[in-house]
Parts: sequence; C-alpha cells; structure tokens
Amino acid sequence: MGTIVKPIKSAQELVAHMQQKGITFHIVSPNDAADYMRNNNNYFRVASYRKNYNKQLDANQNPIDKYVNLDFGYLQDLAIIDMELRYTFLQLSLDIEHFTKLELLREIENHNEDGYQIVIDYINSLDAEHKKHLQRELEQNRNSIYTGDIYKKYISNLPVWVFLELIPLGTMLYFYRFCAHRFKSKDMQKNLFILLQCKNIRNACAHSDCIINDLHRNTSRYGTSFLITQKLSHIHGLNRNIRANQMSNERIQGLISILFMHNKIVTSKGVHSKAAQKLHVFGNRMLRHPKYYVGNSLISSTFDFLQLVIDNWFPIA
Repeated sequence: MGTIVKPIKSAQELVAHMQQKGITFHIVSPNDAADYMRNNNNYFRVASYRKNYNKQLDANQNPIDKYVNLDFGYLQDLAIIDMELRYTFLQLSLDIEHFTKLELLREIENHNEDGYQIVIDYINSLDAEHKKHLQRELEQNRNSIYTGDIYKKYISNLPVWVFLELIPLGTMLYFYRFCAHRFKSKDMQKNLFILLQCKNIRNACAHSDCIINDLHRNTSRYGTSFLITQKLSHIHGLNRNIRANQMSNERIQGLISILFMHNKIVTSKGVHSKAAQKLHVFGNRMLRHPKYYVGNSLISSTFDFLQLVIDNWFPIA
C-alpha cells in the first residue's frame, strides 16, 4: 500500500477544511485565522490541539469527523499557552541541569575522588559501541568557539569538572547513574528516574515540540515516582483520584517532574525565586480565558491541576 500524499493547501483552503470538520470561527474570523497560519503558526501545529476535543456522534453513537464545541480561537489560545510553557519549562530544565552537575561534583568530593580516575573508570565501564559514541560526542567540541579551548587543553587527561562541561545531558545522566551505583546512593538512584523524565520535557521544549496537544489519560509508559506522589499528596484539594488521573498523562507527568526536581535540587534561593516568578506569569497566561474551556473538562482540569501545583510548590510572598 503506497504512502498517502496530501497536496499542499493555501491558508484559506485550510480554513475551509477546518470548517468542514465542525471548527467554528466566532472568536477569530476566517481571514484573521488564515493570516495567523501564514505568519504566526502553521496549520499542522495549530490543528494538533484538536486531539483534546471530542468528535460528534451519529445516530448509532459512532464518532463522525466533526468536532464538538471547538472554535479556532481555542486552538490559537492553546498554541500560545504551549509556546509560553516551552519557554518557561526550558529555563527550569536548564536550572536543573546546572544544579545536577553541582550535585555530582559535591558527591565526588564527598567520596574523596580525585576527579580524574572516576572519568577513566566510567569510560572503561562502557562497551565498545558506547565508547565510540562518547568519543564522537567529545570530539564535537573540538571546533566549538565555546568549548574548543578546554577540549584541546584537557582531552588527554579529563578531570570530571571539564568532562561535565563537554558532554550533553543524556550522557551526563548515564554518568550520573554510574556515580549513583559507585557511591551506593539510593537518593541519587531515585533522582535519576525523575531526571530522565525531566530530560524528555527539556528536549521537547528545546526542539519546540507541541506538549499540551494530547492531555488524555493513561498515556504514560512508567509509573510516577513515589517521591512525587508523596509530595503531591500534601497539596490540599488534590485527592488520590485527581493525582492518579493527571499523572497518568506522560506529558503532565514530565512537567510535574520538572517542578518537583527544581524544588529538590536547586539550592539557590535567587534561582528558585526567579523560576517562581516565571511560573506564575505562565499560570496567569494559561488561565487567561477560562470560559474557552468550560465545556472541556480534559483541558480545564489539567490547567487547574498545574496551577495548584505551581501555587503550592512555587509560592510568591
């Protein structure tokens, strides 16, 4: 069976296509919607948020290819909220990455490592394929205007504080796992599970992937960390069913992992305070048009959940 090839459509044709799908244009006019898709965001991304909406049913209760209570203005609003979410959570992810490196260096110092042998031992622990992969990652720094100098100076004898500056986040988490086992640290092992979920959100934000375009339940591949579940249980108004439902969505699970780990690992009050301010600006934007989502409990309940966690874990005096 051959691949289906869809011909490219103009912005006006895409508006007509959306109207055929039952999408209305009461908040944003068809002409303004066409301009938005030409100049601000493409149809493929904007339309992806329709996954959060139900389709109409026929006489036999079977879904037909038309949506219920979906206006283009809702899709546009969700796209903007998602953009603000990516900007906000990318900053939090970078904070977590930085303070994870600091935690590693503290643990290495506390275990009387000299900073050189641990890098050698880590590299020797890798199989041939992973050694080659690490070598390629390190060599990418050779011609970098940012890290080229330290690469050339230290590559023949890498101290851990330089090694951490030259490797990407994924490799840093492999090294984190190595250290967790080397130091027999249960706390680091628990952190690692959460950090891996943080990495997924960090990558999605950095690559400008849509995040809140599928808020349906039971999409997570892994259970929620007990540490996160325990901390969520202390939030007044979040009963067990609400927590379980929200955290069964992998995207929401990842976002909450970022919020949890930022609280746990970021030791700077100034950095945490700045994150809190950013999160509340995002929260205000997320809840700017509550009437848009009155008829969609999937979206409204998710937004309420995120805001409640932000209010409790990142309060502003």
